[in-house]
Amino acid sequence: MADEPVVEPVVEPIVPEPVAAEPESQEPVHPLAPGGARFEEVYARMKQAEERAARMEGALQQAQTQQRPAQQTPTYFDSTQLQALVDQGRITPMQAADVLSRQNAQQAATQTTIAAIQAQQLNAKIVSAFGEVNQYIDKVPSLRDSSSQDFQRVSQEAYHVAEDMSLPVTDGRVQRVALRAVYGPLDKLAAANVARQQSRDASLPHTESSAGSGGGSQTGKTPDPLKDVDPAYIKFWQGRGYTREQMVEESKYIPKGRKVRPGAPQG
Repeated sequence: MADEPVVEPVVEPIVPEPVAAEPESQEPVHPLAPGGARFEEVYARMKQAEERAARMEGALQQAQTQQRPAQQTPTYFDSTQLQALVDQGRITPMQAADVLSRQNAQQAATQTTIAAIQAQQLNAKIVSAFGEVNQYIDKVPSLRDSSSQDFQRVSQEAYHVAEDMSLPVTDGRVQRVALRAVYGPLDKLAAANVARQQSRDASLPHTESSAGSGGGSQTGKTPDPLKDVDPAYIKFWQGRGYTREQMVEESKYIPKGRKVRPGAPQG
């Protein structure tokens, strides 16, 4: 049996059986840590508060949207409207009080701004009025004298204007209206002054001298100080709106015995 093949035995590998893992020890979860009971409760309350705030904002925006077509000014909620939203559960009483407080603050700020603007506008009007009053006084110097006829005329008119306008007579707007009523616009005042002065000059008696005995004494009133003034000066002064008093004062500086035209070089 020497020719028979030799059969070697087959040895199968031994596979170790899996060892079951030991269960890990579970530590207790903190109540405020994610997954904890208290955490879930707090998180749920936070989400509910966010939802309530979103609902309130939406309710206010919806109410404003519904009322916007009827008015162009910003919408304000009165206490009745806010109470209705509270009754509907759309906002809380505290939220309604906060809205009402903010609206009152906004209205107060707006009223303060409007009052400041109106005060500035009124002050500008009064300053402008007094500026025009001063121009009238420059053209009619007798208005500085409270005993003059011009002052009395304007004063009487000013009291009537003050009564009609319900303003004090010291208000620049009252004085400006009175001056306009008496003298007309400023641009026409100069021409009116010249016309009045010419009328006064024509009504005054002319000075006449008589060559009688006793050294040629003069009769009548004081000679006219403008009698010997070159007419060119008179015309020049009239064109500039000078009063008679101003003309007399200017005539003192005209060289005697010479006829120098206004504006001509003197030498």
